Amino acid sequence: MTRFQIVEATLTAELAKPYEYGIADCFFLGIAMIDALSCSDLRKKYSKDYRTILGAQKALRKRGHKSLVTFFETIAEPCAPAQARLGDIVILQLGPHEHVGICLGTRFVTKTDAGKSYHPLSDCIAAFRAG
Repeated sequence: MTRFQIVEATLTAELAKPYEYGIADCFFLGIAMIDALSCSDLRKKYSKDYRTILGAQKALRKRGHKSLVTFFETIAEPCAPAQARLGDIVILQLGPHEHVGICLGTRFVTKTDAGKSYHPLSDCIAAFRAG
């Protein structure tokens, strides 16, 4: 499969799942993309670590991080948001919260409890190579 086909299949599958903290949220959207593009199995490692937004923040702190940016630095290679390529992971600052998103080229998609949400480069605070 080409990178485009892998990204498209992964996004389609992940965005079709009902939003559920710790199973099918924006964090697991990013983890699924890394798994798909690098043939890793991170989902298994982090699955069911939390069930609420507060639980997600607690799980992040338990691993020694206060931000998704520093967490993703430990599992993926950082790059400039403007250099992110199709399928790369981005951290979006949306109001007071960070969200994990996926680069689609000139815009970025994330998963929220209201469905998928598209964002411009200006919302990106960090980016990482997915594979």
